[in-house]
Amino acid sequence: MKKIMSVAFSMLMLCSLLLLGIAEAGNPAYSMTAYTGSAFVQIDGVWSQPDEWLDVQPVNMSNNANFTVKLRSFQLTMDFMIEVFGDNTDDAGDLWQICLDSDNSGGAAPDNNDYMIEIQGHTDLLTYKGNGTGWVPITPDFQELTWADSITATPWNAAPHWMFELRESDKEQGQIKVGDPPNGLRVLAYDASTNTTSSWAPDSDADVPSTWGVIANYDPNPYPEGFSILFVVLLSSVAVVVSFYFMRKKQKTARYSSAKTAINTL
Repeated sequence: MKKIMSVAFSMLMLCSLLLLGIAEAGNPAYSMTAYTGSAFVQIDGVWSQPDEWLDVQPVNMSNNANFTVKLRSFQLTMDFMIEVFGDNTDDAGDLWQICLDSDNSGGAAPDNNDYMIEIQGHTDLLTYKGNGTGWVPITPDFQELTWADSITATPWNAAPHWMFELRESDKEQGQIKVGDPPNGLRVLAYDASTNTTSSWAPDSDADVPSTWGVIANYDPNPYPEGFSILFVVLLSSVAVVVSFYFMRKKQKTARYSSAKTAINTL
């Protein structure tokens, strides 16, 4: 009896710890996979090549904005891209924001594993680190963060709009250290001209990491739909050729069978 009670108590404690971990982590209702992709990203605020961001997972922030992340583990880099489709005005109050929880530990306040990157008014880069109760400014290492934005057309929207790109060049050695997924993630874009905020996870709070979304896992391949247009065209072409081949073969077989039947009836 004592042994059974001991096992039951141990299982209860384990469940409690698991529940505590779930409660403290980022919001699992909003999760994504980070892909390596195949196209190199040039941090210049425009689509430098047609497939530059089509090989990683796009994530909606609102009906008017989206973002994506590209990981290159062999280069230890994280690339981010954000688009706000309805914004083509240059306002000092505009804001790009990326919050990272390196180990997805969540929490009610930013701790020393949490980081915040902000671009204010398309000109000023500000970076912060959690201290257990809030945010304190930090200074990134030289060239640790590279960013650019511009008003441009993209494959996702032909009307000129703001596009933002950022690279965290060494996610293991710089001031902003981000381990392998799972990681907590919050992405925000604010358009001052319309007083519109787009964020992921929706209604998340920069000061409460448990409300952020999650980079749940990492895939060293391109996003399956990233090269879907070319792939579908090629696959369709192959399918047509194969179908034509088997159709011809079936027709030949049918003609041969008909001829053989006719001969046998003579």
